[in-house]
Amino acid sequence: MLLRCTALLCALASTAIARGDDLKQIALANLNPGSRFEISTTDRVYRGEMVDPTTGETRLAASRDGVQFSQPQTVYLLGATQGRQAAAGGLMLVKMNQLQTGMRVELGLGSLQESDRCVTEPVQSLHID
Repeated sequence: MLLRCTALLCALASTAIARGDDLKQIALANLNPGSRFEISTTDRVYRGEMVDPTTGETRLAASRDGVQFSQPQTVYLLGATQGRQAAAGGLMLVKMNQLQTGMRVELGLGSLQESDRCVTEPVQSLHID
């Protein structure tokens, strides 16, 4: 009986992901290479394709209007953060290797170097295709 309940819950969860329902958070390790997703923030929409879930390497395109997107670029998704903390003098990372609504996303633009990092506006929605 427990096996049947587990199978049913797994089937329901995979259906939600297959339909592309909005999610509250995404653990990058749960994405497969080639998985496509969309992140909407207060000022941009990002469309990505996961390249390597272990490093967060993604091909990411951005749009201000949700219609016209930039050419995809290599970006590293580092995790959910509350943003820059003045008292701490830097970023306060809360959840490494995860994306979460209500939090910002720290990105490595082309590399993992500190000088190539930026932070998005707060995430309004997460969507897996």
